[in-house]
Amino acid sequence: MAVRGVLALARWPRLVVAPMGRPLHLGGAPSWAGHNRWSKVKNVKGPRDLARSRLFQRLSVMLRAAAREGGPDPALNPQLANVVEQCRAKNMPKASIEAAIRGAGDDGRGDATRLRAEGGGARGATGPPGPPRGHGGGAGGGPGGRGSGRRPG
Repeated sequence: MAVRGVLALARWPRLVVAPMGRPLHLGGAPSWAGHNRWSKVKNVKGPRDLARSRLFQRLSVMLRAAAREGGPDPALNPQLANVVEQCRAKNMPKASIEAAIRGAGDDGRGDATRLRAEGGGARGATGPPGPPRGHGGGAGGGPGGRGSGRRPG
């Protein structure tokens, strides 16, 4: 390429040959190569993070159920202690573990009950409210959408 100790310039990256004969890289690659990095993040890290978040969600549900059944203290609740060990084995953050255990508490709602709404309809009909009836999906026709049901012609 060039004689030792003399600057040898390549196109990119700039290459300088040091007096010892080893090349020194000055400057980086051109900026237009960054698209490959994003595609790797998107295609490799994205699915991995999705699987990890699903795992943490499933573990937090197990934590809340165990804390609800036996109490929030892992020393007194062996089922909760077992789930906490599973969480630590899967590298779940401590803050997430504690938040899931706290989430099993009462939340200040008291005794939660389900309510059923009923009302009077046309001509005295009563019952639970159903889906809205009308012209459906915007394609004309009845409740099913997709036209009036008549064939053209």
